[in-house]
Amino acid sequence: MADTTLHHMHKLVWSALFAALITAGAYLHFPLGPVPISLQVLFVLLAGFVLGPLSGFSAVCLYILAGLAGLPVFYGGTAGLAHVLGPTGGYIVGFLGAPLITGLGAKTAPSAPLSWPRGIAFAALAYAPIYLAGLTWLKISLAAGWLKVFSIGMLPFLPSDALQILACAAAARFMQQQRLAPAYGRA
Repeated sequence: MADTTLHHMHKLVWSALFAALITAGAYLHFPLGPVPISLQVLFVLLAGFVLGPLSGFSAVCLYILAGLAGLPVFYGGTAGLAHVLGPTGGYIVGFLGAPLITGLGAKTAPSAPLSWPRGIAFAALAYAPIYLAGLTWLKISLAAGWLKVFSIGMLPFLPSDALQILACAAAARFMQQQRLAPAYGRA
């Protein structure tokens, strides 16, 4: 019973930590048109790899709820429903699906470290809900055509997305190797 309670407390603490890391990622940004390049997505993806699908999802929910409650956690230190309803709001909503995907990628091999191909594939797949919700909402909020939406809401970000996918896979592999170190005879 005590182990179960401790395990739940451990998951809650890690979920809160990842919500804070996602917030820090929002402050580490580079403006580029209406949708900024930030490190939020790196931490959103990593939450799933490290915490699993449900706790990673919880971390993202906590992050979004903090922003909706008025804490300055979104890009540029903004908060509130107005930000979520603005042009970048769809990307924030899309964050909810990403840790579910990366969490599934990490979950299928819990006793071995994440392989590079698997880490890269699941991190890349996790961008699908982000771009699906983000581009759809950007199209609606800007009343623009799909070509324009893709050209301002996705194409400029593909190089940084590729770098974040690699960084996320590397970080997830490293963290899993550290957690599994005794099983592999490492100190």
